[in-house]
Amino acid sequence: MKNRIFWQVPLLALALAGCLPEGGDDDPDPGPNGGSLAAGGTSGGALTQGGEMTPSGGMAPGGDMAAGGSMAAGGAMAGGAMGAGGAMGPGGTMGPGGAMPPGESPIVDPACVDGQWEEALPAADVDISQTVNAYNRAQVNAFVLDVLQQRYPVGHHIVDLALREGVFGDCIGLFLRDTGSGAAVIGQLSTVVHECGHSADLGAGDFSSSAYILTDEYTITCRQGDTTSRGGQTFARSRLLDDAYTAFRAPCDGNFGQDCDHYADIYLDGDPDDGNFDGGDQGFNSVLEETAQYVNSLATGHTFVDYYSGSRSERDGILTFLWYVTRYLRMARLDYPQAYAHISGDACWREAVLSVWGRAWLYLDLTEGNGALGISDDAIYALATAPELLDEIQRLRVAHGCR
Repeated sequence: MKNRIFWQVPLLALALAGCLPEGGDDDPDPGPNGGSLAAGGTSGGALTQGGEMTPSGGMAPGGDMAAGGSMAAGGAMAGGAMGAGGAMGPGGTMGPGGAMPPGESPIVDPACVDGQWEEALPAADVDISQTVNAYNRAQVNAFVLDVLQQRYPVGHHIVDLALREGVFGDCIGLFLRDTGSGAAVIGQLSTVVHECGHSADLGAGDFSSSAYILTDEYTITCRQGDTTSRGGQTFARSRLLDDAYTAFRAPCDGNFGQDCDHYADIYLDGDPDDGNFDGGDQGFNSVLEETAQYVNSLATGHTFVDYYSGSRSERDGILTFLWYVTRYLRMARLDYPQAYAHISGDACWREAVLSVWGRAWLYLDLTEGNGALGISDDAIYALATAPELLDEIQRLRVAHGCR
């Protein structure tokens, strides 16, 4: 039983809402990566205790939910062997002779970018008790970097880079709420690495490009991923609320229900047509940016889960954003052909999506069944692995030359 439940509630959602200018050729671009922090796009902040959550079922439009455990990046392919030749045809189905019959796409494909993702995994079993016992509140930044270096060097790289080159300055101090003990600080590192990741990515991007620093060895920077009204070629992420999938996990509207989408309240907010800026007005680049940072949240949670009590929402967050990514791709393909042509036709965006996707499933596989890292993750897993949504990732694989 998950008897203590902690949801992550964004710190900046209210504090910075509306303070970013709209993008464009002459204005600083609030976000690749950007802006999601400023008006509802962060994951950091207070942890709210709620009631016990139970997985919910429900069928996604267009097919039964995929069931069962997640697949490790580089693992065996689910849904059968790939067929030979042929790209997917336009519209809702894959063309004859395509890479995979519709509805049978794998979660990850070992023959493509996502299934070939590799990185040094965290050393979660390293004993850091001496460092924790020697904690000095006056040197909290050094403490954070020390424990990250010992257990999660990728997280250390991201936070260290953010402190030196990120846009938030001291992103550790900005997002730590309790510095009373080493254990208390460690319990907040999932938020710290996530938010410092935003800071580092914003610092590495520019007005028209979005940088995604996934590890100390891999950064990819792609162009014009924001909305057309903000200098890019995509559409507002809040339009996802208009698709058929919203009904299967509707926004919570400020409530803590067991079958609603807490993330939609924050990331899919606002009306993109009302002339007022909200976090949900940002484009595809911000969806992928949040996805990348929720992978960091899960990786950090896995690394320091021995300092957790109760259940937290790290798995819920990344599964929700994988669901958003595939829903966005589907909506783009069916309703916004210019946006879809930009994302699917650009090798940079294809590689970025597939890399983040593969990294996400690597950590989802690593943490499968860990009740301390999920609340409603079983229910969201079913939504995120709906066969017709996995087909959207398969379309990118085919466009990228993975047959």
